[in-house]
Order: sequence, then C-alpha cells, then structure tokens
Amino acid sequence: MRTVVMWLSMLVMMAMPSLQVWLIGWACGPDGLGMGSGLGVGRFAVILAVLTVGAVLMSVSSSLAQNMRDLLQEPLMAEYQSDLTDALARLTPAQTLDDEVTTQVRAARDAIPYNVASQAADATSVVGALASMVMLAASLWHMHPLAALMIALAMVPELLAQFGVEKLTNELWPKRGRESRRANYFERLLDYPPSSTEIAATAGSFGIPAQARVRYFNMAGMWERISWRTVQLTGVSSLVFAVLTGGAFWLILTSGHASVSSIPAALVGIMTGLSVTRTTGEAFGNLMASTPMILAYERLMDLLRANPAIPETTGPVGVHVEHLTYAYPTVAKHDDDADDASAASVPAVQTPALDDVSLDVEAGSIVALVGENGSGKTTLVKLIAGILDAPDGTVTLSSGADGGNGRTLGSWAERLGASSMVFQDFTHIEVTVREFIDPALRQSDDELCDGLRRARALDIVDGLPGGLDTQLGQEWGGVGLSGGQWQRLALARTFLSGKPLWILDEPTAAVDATAEAAIYHDLIANRPAGTTVIVISHRPRVLTGMDRIIVLDHGHVNETGTYRQLVDSNGTFSRLAHDSLE
Repeated sequence: MRTVVMWLSMLVMMAMPSLQVWLIGWACGPDGLGMGSGLGVGRFAVILAVLTVGAVLMSVSSSLAQNMRDLLQEPLMAEYQSDLTDALARLTPAQTLDDEVTTQVRAARDAIPYNVASQAADATSVVGALASMVMLAASLWHMHPLAALMIALAMVPELLAQFGVEKLTNELWPKRGRESRRANYFERLLDYPPSSTEIAATAGSFGIPAQARVRYFNMAGMWERISWRTVQLTGVSSLVFAVLTGGAFWLILTSGHASVSSIPAALVGIMTGLSVTRTTGEAFGNLMASTPMILAYERLMDLLRANPAIPETTGPVGVHVEHLTYAYPTVAKHDDDADDASAASVPAVQTPALDDVSLDVEAGSIVALVGENGSGKTTLVKLIAGILDAPDGTVTLSSGADGGNGRTLGSWAERLGASSMVFQDFTHIEVTVREFIDPALRQSDDELCDGLRRARALDIVDGLPGGLDTQLGQEWGGVGLSGGQWQRLALARTFLSGKPLWILDEPTAAVDATAEAAIYHDLIANRPAGTTVIVISHRPRVLTGMDRIIVLDHGHVNETGTYRQLVDSNGTFSRLAHDSLE
C-alpha cells in the first residue's frame, strides 16, 4: 500500500510539468490571452487555476512522496537488519576470527541504513524524474525539438555531480565507520562502569582523550573532503544546467515556430520540471554508488546462508588427536589509504602454537590440561571443540555407548555440536539471567534452578531483584555482578547444555578457594553420566581428582599421568605444583 501511494504521488509530480504545458498552451489559444474579451478572461482564469492547482498538487505530492519514501524505507531497513542479524547467528567460529569476513559484516551493517534499505525508494525517485523529463520534452517537441532535447538532458549534469559526491562518500564510509567505532569504544570506556571506575581510580587516562581527539578530527576531515567535492561538482553542474535550460528557453523564444501561447506554456513547464528533477541527483548518486555495497551485502548473505547447521550430538564421546599441528594465521598491517596493490595482505610466518600433538581422552573421563602460558592449551581445546580447524593432523570425537563403537565426528561442525565451552575470557553478555544460562530458551525454571544449584550459583540468582528474569549489566540499567558471579553463571550454562563434551578453560579463576573446591567436586561427582570433561587450570592443587593430567610445553605433550604419578616423577608438573604452593 505504501509503495502504491508513493508511486501515485510520484505520478502526479511526473505528469505535472507536461500537463501544465498542454493546459496553458490550450488556455492561451492561438491568439494569446485576448484579455479584452470574456473568452480571454476565462482563459486567464484557467491559467491561474492551472498554476495554483499545480503548485498545490506539486507541494502535496512532493511531501506525500517523501513521507511514503520514509515509511517504505524504515520497514525495509528493519527487515534487512533483522535478516542480517539472523544470518550472523549462523557465523562459524572460524568466520568470527576471519578479518575479511568481519570486515564484510561491519560494512554490511553500515550499508543497510544508507544504501540497501534506500535502494527501492531511490530507484523510484530516479525513474520518476526521468519519466517526468521525457514527458516534458515530448510536450515541448512541437515548439522546438532541440530545445526539448536540451531540457531532457538538463538533469544529467546534476545526476553526474551527485554520483561523484556519493561515490566519494561511499569510499570514505568504511574508513569513517572504523574511526567512529574506535571513538565509540573510548566513549563507552569513560561512560560506563566498571571501565569508567577503573579509569577514574587510575593515575593518567591511558591516552584515551588524545586518541579520541584523533578519531573525531579524522571523521571531520572526511566530511570536509565530501563537502568540498559537493561544492565543486555542484557548481559545475549548476552552470551546465543553467546553460542548457536557458538555451532551451531561448531557442523556443526565438523560434519561428513559437506562438504567443507556447512561450508562457514552455516557461511554466520548464520551471515546474526543474523543481521536480532538481533533487533527483542525490537519489541517482545513492543508487549508482551503493550498488557495489548492495552486491557485497548479498555476497555476505549468501556466504552465511551456505553455512552448515550445527548438529546436536548426545551420548558419551571420546577425543582422539593425532599429529596435530597448528599456527595462527597472521597478516601484515597496511595503510587504509594505500592503493590496492600496496595494501594487499601479506601472510606472516609464526611459530606453531601446537606441533605434532597426539593424545586420547576416554569417553566419560575428566582430564586436565596443564602448562605455562603459551604452551598451547587453549589452542588445543579450541581445535577439539571445532572453534578452529587444523589443516595438519586430525581431531575426531568417537560417539557411542563406550565412546568408541559409534560413529566418528570429524568435521568442525560435528565437534562444535558436541561441545560446551567456558573460556577464561568469556563475554559478559548483558541479557537476562535466563537468556544467559539458556541461550536457546528451551529449559524449564526447575531445570534452570538445578543447573544453577550444581554451579553453586542459585543463591546468587535468588538474591537478584527479578530472579531468572533479572537484566544483567549496568550499561542497560541491569545488575552488576562480580567476576566470580559471572563465572558461576557461565558454568551453569555448561551444566544445562546437555552436551557430551565440556571444555572449561580456567573455570574457577575468579572464585575463592572454598567455591573452587565445591565446583570441582560437582564437576567430578555430579556431572551427567558419561560426560567427558577437559579442564584447563593453572592451579595444580585442585587437580587431585582428575582421571588424567596432560602437561603441554611449547606446543608439545610433555607429560601425562595421574596427579600422584606426575608429582612423584619430579618433572614439569611437579615443578609447577611446587611453584604454585610458594
């Protein structure tokens, strides 16, 4: 309905210039107005009526068309943004770590409000303006064909000028987006706790004001470039525009075929036509310059839609890792303003985080990974869980009653579907408690409370003003939690996941010793039957109940055994255990 109303409004605007030419030409008649006669007065009244009604209809139609354009654009923008958000929920873990994909995602977010959603409205405006000029030229053709052609071409300079402006705007928009996101980051640091509290309590400002100032003025400089380009191109286009329209009217005025009636008709039609088409340049510029962005948006959506669904795996699983080697890909940094050739990403060589690692974890066992920082523990569990996919070596999960007689899960998607993870640096997603611990919103309140109880977090939630429906995070007016409280909620999410493989990276780093002992007791004694658990810990004293401990050193498996075996061996683990007690 909105589209129909917008098109009807545009139709009135498109037809008005040529309609005025015909009506005024008819009203004037072959002999002019003839004001001395009653017929002349009637013709004059018709002309006034045509001008008055035309002006009113033009004003109303223009306003209505713009309002309908806005009403059409807003729902489209919401639809596109919703579609993109839905598609982004299908991002694979590897894609979230891919700089090229994340750049495409940010560009798509930036393009939706200003390019994708406005495409239909811009196309309507351009088509309407072109149709209006063609009809106007047709109505003037009998007066002077060349003049009619010049009028039809009069809007071209404005279109080209706006295309140049919008092309530069779209070229600078991603760069401005990066500067804006960085500036917004600094603003959030200063605006919301806990970062604002930490900054206020620390001598110095971490260079934030100076860095923010650079971002603000970089953005201002980009807009200044756009403004200068607008002034330059608009000036040239306006001059060409004046020459074409003025020349067209002069040709009609001096033509031997011009009549007394044609001159005022042509003048009114040209003036009305210019008012219709003068603002079309911006829509045309948007339409042309945004086309690459829209194509990039569609390519991103196709990429996301092609991602496989993550299967859900139940039952015990064992882990088999064989000759696994992995090095994180890195690229050399480049200048955003450099040309395409010099800005090409150059892969950099990096020491492997894991080097020829082989190990097995039995289904239903609880195993700890231990090692100094940088030994490869987190990289290994990310590969096991399917967050990363290694080109060298194999990682498989064996599904079955005994972890070995069922099918083998080798793809990253199958491994991801079998795993629930809590990492030390997990994100404090500021939603409700219910949404945080049950992302799929499939659990009953009793089940949620049971998971919270096993994670030693039920007392925390019971003390919140809204219980399970309490909004978390002070940025949105919710409740602030301590690091340990957040960590317990993250553990509850794992307890509730129903996944057969749990991977916990420093699951008790932010809790006290008493709570830590209780949580490890629950992991060992109260986890669902058959659940395989891999724990990363820097605190050897809490690992006495592990079925097995695997010690990594510089990307290699250095030792493996039970707590007592490793302590008695006086090797790397024994040294780490001794150091942790000092």
